[in-house]
Amino acid sequence: MSAFIEATKWPAGFEPDDTTSLLQCVIVNERSAAGQSVGLHAHQTGQFVVALSGLVGLAYGEKREALPASSAVWVPPGVRHEGFLGEGAVSLYCHINPEWADMMPAELLRLQLSPMVIEMLKRFAVLPRRYPEKSHEARLAAVLFEELAAAPKLQIGFAPLPEHPELKRIVEKIVSDPQLSRPVADWAAEAAMSTRTLSRLVLRETGLSFGVWRLRIAMLSAAQMLLAGEHAEVAAARLGYATPSAFSSAFRRIFGVSPSAFRESGRVERAAAP
Repeated sequence: MSAFIEATKWPAGFEPDDTTSLLQCVIVNERSAAGQSVGLHAHQTGQFVVALSGLVGLAYGEKREALPASSAVWVPPGVRHEGFLGEGAVSLYCHINPEWADMMPAELLRLQLSPMVIEMLKRFAVLPRRYPEKSHEARLAAVLFEELAAAPKLQIGFAPLPEHPELKRIVEKIVSDPQLSRPVADWAAEAAMSTRTLSRLVLRETGLSFGVWRLRIAMLSAAQMLLAGEHAEVAAARLGYATPSAFSSAFRRIFGVSPSAFRESGRVERAAAP
């Protein structure tokens, strides 16, 4: 039986290290079987790991980070990493040639992508991966790269995913039911440890307090609901907020925009989709 979180599996025929292509994209919704992933690896090309839906993330060094929908991580050439997906999640990988990659920052970072950029990336996922240098596709690729390079840049850390098996189980349950009203003591009892031990374990593995860490995992689900067209009131109730305004304040602190503005970006994206 497959685990909740597994490494991504490349579609047949995709060549991530093809340096002859200016820009190529592929949608990935398959996962490697347990124990059969390639592990941490690097590419000659630069890579954008894009979260489209569900639990999408990236492992690098000793860290694993989950990404909110409509965001991406920039991975420079030569940086060891591994993408992963939760059950039913969908990601998109965009690779650019080394010359363009040299124009991007030399470190990992997170990008907030606009609906237009998301749609352009999806468009390139169905285009031929090789095209003449002065073709229409090449001009579109140059525009897309400019948009990616200009996207708002954020710290890579958003929702760290731990290695401890009990914490992994907690992540799975929060994603499936992001209710925040459950007491920490209940989580600790379920994991057969004291509240203090659980809090220390989360801090050691994620660098965050249990409350902040749980909120960020829950907000992954909230963001997905809003992009799917749900109203803030629905997301607030799902997370257990007493009022939509309390949810809106927490959402704004984390994402920098109101839930309504975030939801509107999803509505525009759906309207623009072919």
